[in-house]
Amino acid sequence: MLRSLFYSIINVLIPMREREARVASLTAEDLEMLRMNPPAGGGLPYHDLRITALIWELKYKANSKALRLAGEFLSEELLGIASEEIGKPLLVPVPMHSARKKIRGYNQTELLCEAVLRCGSADAYDYTPDILVRVKDTASQQTLARAKRLTNVKNSMHVTNPKLVEGRVCVVLDDVSTTGATLAEAARALKKAGARRVHTVALARS
Repeated sequence: MLRSLFYSIINVLIPMREREARVASLTAEDLEMLRMNPPAGGGLPYHDLRITALIWELKYKANSKALRLAGEFLSEELLGIASEEIGKPLLVPVPMHSARKKIRGYNQTELLCEAVLRCGSADAYDYTPDILVRVKDTASQQTLARAKRLTNVKNSMHVTNPKLVEGRVCVVLDDVSTTGATLAEAARALKKAGARRVHTVALARS
């Protein structure tokens, strides 16, 4: 019931057919053009309506084309990190609280990581999807003022097996970053568990 209500609200804000049409017409070449003029911090510009549609479709519908395009784009974005590091970095999705994951049915950042690995990066990274978990069911960052986002996610994440992280280079992947608070919290938790270095990457930035 909650999931149905959530989708109804989304469809009012951004009509489903409009989102699907934008993603259907989007190409890898379009994303490459956007890569040439990235927002601060890298990634894709969330304010571009095509990217807004791409994010919503992969986030709330697990749209296969959206995931494929995102995976291809991120695979290229991550090439530099993988080539510069000795050994395999650990690919880490930003975690979703178990209660929210139960409602949605999946964590979209896990789907993004899997899409990246399918694009020829499977041998470049180690991947353990549940190595980082969210221990606090925080309010959605989108609902908060910028000043409150850092405190909202503070101490909200925890590494489940520090032995797998200790001394490792980690690459944290998120779908959208605004203030960077969520990625910073993920990096904090990984460094506390002994990570040697943490890179943070977002598909889009707003």
